[in-house]
Amino acid sequence: MGLDSVEGLRSFCLELSSDRPSPGGGTASAAAGAMAASLLVMVCGITARSKKYAASAPELIRIGEVLEVERDGLIRLALWDARAYDSVMNAARKKKAEPGNETANKEMDDALKRAAEVPLDTAAACVRILDHATKVANLGSRSASSDVGVAILLAEAGLKGASKNVRINLDSIMDGTYVDHMVDKLRLLETEGRGLASNATSQLTKP
Repeated sequence: MGLDSVEGLRSFCLELSSDRPSPGGGTASAAAGAMAASLLVMVCGITARSKKYAASAPELIRIGEVLEVERDGLIRLALWDARAYDSVMNAARKKKAEPGNETANKEMDDALKRAAEVPLDTAAACVRILDHATKVANLGSRSASSDVGVAILLAEAGLKGASKNVRINLDSIMDGTYVDHMVDKLRLLETEGRGLASNATSQLTKP
C-alpha cells in the first residue's frame, strides 16, 4: 500500500471524524460497499491469472469488470449522499426562516426524498455485490477466501447502514404513499441481501 493510498484513507476518515454532519453514515455505508467490490475485483484478478483456475478465467474477468462499475458507482454515491444531506440541512434552515412558505415546504420534502433515495441506491448496489460475491466465492482461489469473506461482511454492513439512512429520512416525509413504496422496496432488498450473504458465506466453507 502506497503513501498516497494511506493519506487518502486518512483524509476520508478525518472528514468522517469532523463535527460537521456530513459526510456521515450514508457516505460510510457507500464506502463499505465500494471496498467490498474492490476486494472482489482483486480476487477475480488474482484467480484469473492462475493456471490452476484457467477454465474460470473468462467468467472471473467478466465479473471483475462488472464489479469495477459497481465500485465506481458506490464511490459516486458516497459523494451524493453527503450532498443530499447538505441539501436537507439547507432546506430545513429555509423552512425555519420562512414558516408557512409552501415553496420552502416542498423543497424540504424534495430534499428528504432525495436523501432517502440515494441510500436506497446504495443498498441496491450492495445487494448486487453480494450476488457477485456468491459467484466469486464459488470460482475464486481458495487462498483468497478470507478476502471474499471480508467483502461479504463489508457489503452486508453497507446494506444495513444504507437501510438505516433510508428509514431515518422516510420518518420525516409526510407523503404516506411514497413512504410505503420505499419501505416495500427496502424490505425486498434487505431480504434478498440476507439470502445472498448466507449463500456466499456457505460457498466459502465448501471443501
